[in-house]
Amino acid sequence: MRPRNWHPLLILLHWATVALIGMQYGLSRLMGDETRDLLSRFALYQWHKSFGLTLGGLVLLRLAARFVLPTPEPVPMPRWQRATAAAVQAALYLCLLALPVTGFLMTAAAPIQIPTLFFGAFSVPHPIGPDPKIYQAMLQAHATLFDVMAALAFIHAGAALLHQFVLKDGLMQRIWFARSQSLR
Repeated sequence: MRPRNWHPLLILLHWATVALIGMQYGLSRLMGDETRDLLSRFALYQWHKSFGLTLGGLVLLRLAARFVLPTPEPVPMPRWQRATAAAVQAALYLCLLALPVTGFLMTAAAPIQIPTLFFGAFSVPHPIGPDPKIYQAMLQAHATLFDVMAALAFIHAGAALLHQFVLKDGLMQRIWFARSQSLR
């Protein structure tokens, strides 16, 4: 028999991913503030790169856990909704995997070579050297992927809220840590 809710590890990884995306967005906004001194901006970039690599690792762990852990019973819904949800989730995973890759390659190909210091603990070697064309391509890809991911996340969250408050089918409760009356 399949469980009713997602496994607690997948729930934790889901919400950790959401929190890290929010942090990454906040850091990216602060990084763009050119009125900050260079040392502050350097630290913000290092935090952004460290959290980006962490996010990539979490997404890989999350995908592996999805294949190993049991999935809950599906909530009854029309086939088109199930197909749309699957497509949105797959596209989200692709964006979440591609964003750290494009960010890391952009850093590696940047004209000014700044090391990637993973939370200040160690330097992460860059796979390539300076290359203006790769840098520009990765910069554009990184920005576009973020915009696509943000749009998909709004669709995903909007659908979850629709199921929770309009359809009232309990879908959203399955990705929360405990059943709560406030979510019903």
